[in-house]
Amino acid sequence: MKFKSLVTAALTTALVAVSTHVLADVPVIDKTNYAVAKQTAETTDKILDTNKNILTTVRDTLKAVTGDRASTASSLRDLAVGNGFSVSSIPSFDSLLKEGVPNFGAMSGDIAQAATVFINGLQLVKSLSGKENSGLASDKSYEQLVNTVLGVSAMINGSQKAVETRKSAFEQAGSQIGTAQDIKGSIDQNTQLQVQSGLTLNEMIGVMNGVVTSLQAENQRRLTDISNSKKTLAYGN
Repeated sequence: MKFKSLVTAALTTALVAVSTHVLADVPVIDKTNYAVAKQTAETTDKILDTNKNILTTVRDTLKAVTGDRASTASSLRDLAVGNGFSVSSIPSFDSLLKEGVPNFGAMSGDIAQAATVFINGLQLVKSLSGKENSGLASDKSYEQLVNTVLGVSAMINGSQKAVETRKSAFEQAGSQIGTAQDIKGSIDQNTQLQVQSGLTLNEMIGVMNGVVTSLQAENQRRLTDISNSKKTLAYGN
């Protein structure tokens, strides 16, 4: 009886040992660790997706602020003087008359013709003394005054036409505001508008210079008359 009990105990111990060994080889799922690992994987995927979105945004931003947008701003390039009159096209007033004939060089033909018709309509004499190529101060002053009147006439005629052309061009440019596809296009359009505004301002300065030249010619004429009057009085004495 005692021996049977010992055998039973030994078998029981062996079974427990075998069961323990078998259970040790079976993988055990830790629900807590699994949940943490799963959440970490999901978070990693989200971070990777976010990084991809950031990279795409950076590329799009870089593309929007760099590169050539000449085609976007090219339509604004000729607003100020591209298709119209420019004060700079008028030759120097001193050279407008050559042997009594108006000479406007490469200036627009219709503007030059209008100024020529105007000055010819005044039926002015070629010189006050009646002499050709006279070196008298009065004749030089008179010639300068005629040149100035001719130049200012062309400037007025051309400027009036340029105002109409420029107004239409700027109105058309205004309709293009906001049509650029990206930031760089808008920046280039704005830059071109600033350039054209500067050129327009330069045209205004040119017109003012013409006005000043006209006043100078008038002052020169008066000064000459005063000087000639003084000479006449001195000769009489």
